[in-house]
Amino acid sequence: MNRHHASRSRMAVMLLAGMAVLPLSACQPGARTAGTAVSAATTQASSTSSSVTAAAPVATAPVATAPATGGTSAGRGVGGPGSLTVSITSPITVAGHVDTTVSCDTGRRYVESASGVIHGYTVTATVRIAAYHGAGSYPAVVTVSVGSSTDGPYAVEAIATTATITSSGGSLSFTGQTAAGRTLAGSISWSCSA
Repeated sequence: MNRHHASRSRMAVMLLAGMAVLPLSACQPGARTAGTAVSAATTQASSTSSSVTAAAPVATAPVATAPATGGTSAGRGVGGPGSLTVSITSPITVAGHVDTTVSCDTGRRYVESASGVIHGYTVTATVRIAAYHGAGSYPAVVTVSVGSSTDGPYAVEAIATTATITSSGGSLSFTGQTAAGRTLAGSISWSCSA
């Protein structure tokens, strides 16, 4: 009886560990590796015998993190000072958030500049606004590049768009043609570093 109870306790611990990791991977759009590991761990937990130990899910279901090259790491969502959130929809799909240095120079002109790694893709964005005079919507030009060691790079330069600027950052959507004739489209939002 005690052996059966211990086996059920271990199974419950494994399922709870898998369920705890699942919401973290949901915060990281595109984190397919972590989601696959959670599914595999959950499937393994439900189909194995009582010899499974509680340590197995820890080895097979890591906490969801995006690959971090260049010293940047994935953040947990749109947020505080020094963050960049992107959603690239064409010609590849890359969506997520990274805590990184976001330079926002204000004066008569507004210039935002940021770069970070999101799910293995290096994303760089620069936004320029002339005749800046505080929070509001402005005509802007944006330069965006995205690529990884196996896909891209895709880049557009000086694409005209409309940017919404707040006291702490901004956001915009863009669509443009790369030099190779591919359409690079998506949206970015940023929060300036303190």
